[in-house]
Amino acid sequence: MEAEHGQGAMMSSGQLPVGFRFMPTDKELVTHYLMNKVFDRPVPAAEAIQDIDATQFYSTHPKNLVTFSCGEREWFFFIHEDDENCSASAQGRKNIRVVGNGVGFWKPNGSENPIHNEDGNVYASKIFLTYFSGSLRKAKKTHWKMVEYHLHSDSHTEEEYQVQRREWVLGRLKRGNAYNGL
Repeated sequence: MEAEHGQGAMMSSGQLPVGFRFMPTDKELVTHYLMNKVFDRPVPAAEAIQDIDATQFYSTHPKNLVTFSCGEREWFFFIHEDDENCSASAQGRKNIRVVGNGVGFWKPNGSENPIHNEDGNVYASKIFLTYFSGSLRKAKKTHWKMVEYHLHSDSHTEEEYQVQRREWVLGRLKRGNAYNGL
C-alpha cells in the first residue's frame, strides 16, 4: 500500500531490490533454469542469464563477454552448441578449449561432478574450468573460472528428449579477486 502512495520504492516485475543478488544453487540452476531452457519452457528471471553461441563464447577473452558494473564478479550464460557438435561436445567436455587465435584457453580442473535429484539419481553434471592466457606452450593462469552444467540425456523421458532441439550448457563465469587486467 505504501508504494502506491509514493512512500515506498516501487519495483518492476523481475527487478530485485538493492542489495539482493542472483545466487542460485547448483541444483536450482539445473532444475529451474537449464532444464527449462532445454525443453523450451519459460525460464524464471531469464534476463539474469545471457544466451550466447558456443563459437562466440569460446572465441574471445572472458572479460569481453561481460559488463562490469557494481563490483559484479559472477555472470551466467546459456551456451548454445550446434546440433552437429552435440555429441562431440559431450565427449570433449574434459578437453582444453582454445580461445581465438592463441588468446588463451579454458582448461578443465578434475573430472565431472554429478548432480543428483531427490531420488538420488544423477541427472546432470558440472565441470570446473580455469582460463589461461597465451598459448598452450606459454600459458599464464588467470583469475577467471567457470562452472559448466550439463544435463544427462538419460535424465529425461523420450517425449522430452524429442522436444529438445538444441544442446544447451549453462555456464557460471567468475572473476577472482586478484584482478590484474587479464
